[in-house]
Formats: sequence, structure tokens, C-alpha cells
Amino acid sequence: MSYDADLIIVGGGLSGLSAGITAVKEGLNVILLERGDYSGAKNVSGGRMYVHALRKLIPDIENAPLELPISKESFEVHCNNRKLYFSFEEKSDNSYSILRSKFDRWLAQQAENLGLIISYSTLVTNAYREENGIVLDTNRGSLKAPLVIDASGVTSVVFRFLGLRNFSPKKWMLGVKEIIKSKENEEGEAKTVIGAVKGVKGGGFVYTNKDTLSVGMAVIFDSLPKSEVPAKDLVEVFREREGIEGEVLEYSAHAIPYYGYDNLPPIYDKNVIAVGDSAGFLINDGFTIRGMDLAIGSGMIAGISAKRIIESKNYENTEIYYTLLKESFVLKHLQLALNRFKLIEEDRTLSIYPEVICEVLSSMFTVSEERKYLIDEALSRLKEKGISLGQLLIDLWRGVK
Repeated sequence: MSYDADLIIVGGGLSGLSAGITAVKEGLNVILLERGDYSGAKNVSGGRMYVHALRKLIPDIENAPLELPISKESFEVHCNNRKLYFSFEEKSDNSYSILRSKFDRWLAQQAENLGLIISYSTLVTNAYREENGIVLDTNRGSLKAPLVIDASGVTSVVFRFLGLRNFSPKKWMLGVKEIIKSKENEEGEAKTVIGAVKGVKGGGFVYTNKDTLSVGMAVIFDSLPKSEVPAKDLVEVFREREGIEGEVLEYSAHAIPYYGYDNLPPIYDKNVIAVGDSAGFLINDGFTIRGMDLAIGSGMIAGISAKRIIESKNYENTEIYYTLLKESFVLKHLQLALNRFKLIEEDRTLSIYPEVICEVLSSMFTVSEERKYLIDEALSRLKEKGISLGQLLIDLWRGVK
């Protein structure tokens, strides 16, 4: 069987471009297929990147179109007519706010400068096995390769066409985002908001860019029927309740993976590898939501794995990829976050516990003739809501473990 390339990558987001850059550096002949008119045209993210993985991919990131270093972490909890707010400040270059449409376009240019061939406006319409490789049908014709990397996002088009993946909206989140024009900002802030919209499992975010704000929500799909507002109005209602005003420059909506370490979908099979969102790599531990560094990290590992697989000429032996993943921060961090990930899925975590905290704080700041010790107030409130002290201690342990 003749091939059009050593490796074909489907998807020109962070994971696909990282895989392409790495594979080209390893000396492979690579073609990347991107369905958008340019990289970043179809990408949606909250707008924050932890840059440790990027620095390994592109050591000199001084010219990267990053927005602002995040120096302030803020958390806001709504509980009926009460609100709890706390923050932490630290000068750091560990993470930055970014605008993906700008950043992905820049990263694609870096990849093309290294020799990666990118075919834009190319939609994969089918994938199937033929002899010892995979054929991809597209709107521009068919391509063949011994190895394919699926970087197409949560819908995992290559895995789906090969019968390796089914749609599973129960393991997805809906991400909706607006870019709002703002004054010029000097410092970056990442704000996480819980309880602003009742009924949904998830929360809101506000990230500060140079002269805009990234405002949005990420909520679990199966909680949407219980939402107090329709899905189409989520971000608008959230923005209004946060008191954010300004011209809406951009609106986007996207499905986000929400599997957890112990429930990841198949991420490799004969002749095919999944990276980034296609592999279900997302961490939500209650304080941070991360996907971009996992996308870059898994893409780099896929590029290294591709070199080893092509050299071995055993194109079906993609378990190499999983072996390297286990040694990397990608799977290690997913595993570390598992307890908190599962805790967040419990109804009490994002609804009952915030209500109890607000009620106890209200009692603390209210002076009357009838007063209790705060611990008695807290235990009383928990008992009213059917939560024992034992359950509370278990949840606290899960949260810090």
C-alpha cells in the first residue's frame, strides 16, 4: 500500500499542532487537516493556558501572542441572596490569559515554518482501514497513511468513523463564551464563579485580557434541563448577574470532554491515536479547569510515539503512546485530580455546602440575643440538609487527598 504521508493529523488545534511540530522535528513526513479556514477558527476555550508544556514545545515564547500573566485568583460563590468572595494574589508567569483565535494562528505559523503541511478548509467525511493503514475521505479527496492522530476535538471524528467511539453527551460539558470589550488591563485575573445560575452543574469564569474580558460558563450537559434559564441564554444571564458591561465582540459555544481519569474513552487502537479533547483529557478539580496544557503535552507525546511507530514499521503497535503517557504529567495529573473530580459531581458539593457556608457566615455577622457556637450552627445546618458529620469529613478528605 502506498501512502501520502508517514502521519496524518486531523485537527489543527493545540494538540494537533503540537503533535505536528514534534513529528516534523523528529523527521517525519506529516500532513495536518484543519476544517477551519485557519487554526483557531473553530476553537473555543475559557482563555487560560498553563504554559509549562508550551515552553517545552516552543522554548522561546516571548513572541507568542499571550495576553496577561494571571496574578490574581478569585472565587465567588452565590447562595440565594448571599455571596461569598475570596481571592489569592501572586506575581507569576505560570499561566496566561489567551485568545485562541490569535494564539492558534500563531502556533500554526510556527509549525508551517518548521515544514508541517497544513490543509485548511478540509473536512474529514469518513475513515476506514485498508491493508496496513487508514484511509481518510475528505471534501478535497482521499488520503492514506500508516498512522493517524485524531486531534479533532470531543467528537473524535476518526475514532467515531472507525467504530471506536460513540457519542456520549453524558460525559460532555457545554462551554459558552463571550469576548467583551473592556478598558486596557495591566494585570491578569482568573475568576471562578459558582451558583450564579441555579440548577446547572458547573460554573462561570471571567478572564482578564489586555483590552477584553473572556466571560463564559461550562456546565455538564445532563444538568441543562434543570437550569433556570435556557442554554442559549446562559452566558448572557451570567454576564448580567456579574455586572459586566461592554460590546460583545465574539460569541462561541462548544462541547468539552468531562470523563475523569477512571472513565477515559479508548485513546489508542491499531494505526490511530487520540490526543487532547479527542482523548478526553480535561482536569476540573474545583479550583482550576485545565485542558490546554494537557493538549500540548499529549500532542508532543503523540509526535514522539509516531516516530517510534513508523521506525518500527509495526503501525498497529500504538500502545507505545499509552506507555509514554503514563510516564508523563498528563495521566499523572489526571489521576491526582480524580478524587476532587468525583466530588464535584456530587449534588451537595456545588449546592448544599455553599449554602451551609453562607448561612453560617450570615449567623456569624448577625447579632441577636440568640447565638450559638459556629460549629453547632454548622452541624445544625448540615443536619437540616441531611448531611452527617461523617459525610462532611469524608468529603473534606476527598477534597484534599
